[in-house]
Amino acid sequence: MAEDVRHFSVELAASDRGVRLTRREAERVLHEWGMHELADTTALLLSELLTNVLLHVGPGAWHLLTLRHHGPYLRVEVRDACTRLPIKHGGDADDEFGRGLKLIECLAHTWGVDAEPHGKTVWFTLRTG
Repeated sequence: MAEDVRHFSVELAASDRGVRLTRREAERVLHEWGMHELADTTALLLSELLTNVLLHVGPGAWHLLTLRHHGPYLRVEVRDACTRLPIKHGGDADDEFGRGLKLIECLAHTWGVDAEPHGKTVWFTLRTG
């Protein structure tokens, strides 16, 4: 019997409006897949990744969002064309910046960065059901 694998992918240009629209689209896809319980956490963590693209790669920079449900995990990926890897800072509660990766580390099952010749993919997984 074949495993149930779901996949959604969209290429975007970084913008404030794009962060909001992409969050909503990810929530819509997860509700469509029956993964209501993961929609809020996914949207929050995805916002961190998309905002990092906007801040560190720049407005208008292309990036690719991929959602993949396979087995007991949802994997969320954001790929961009910048080879500079993200650095996890202290991210104290009073800090204005630097908490994003710490938040991902706390809420995601796993997370990581895959360096590529022409960019990188920052990803996280969440356990389903």
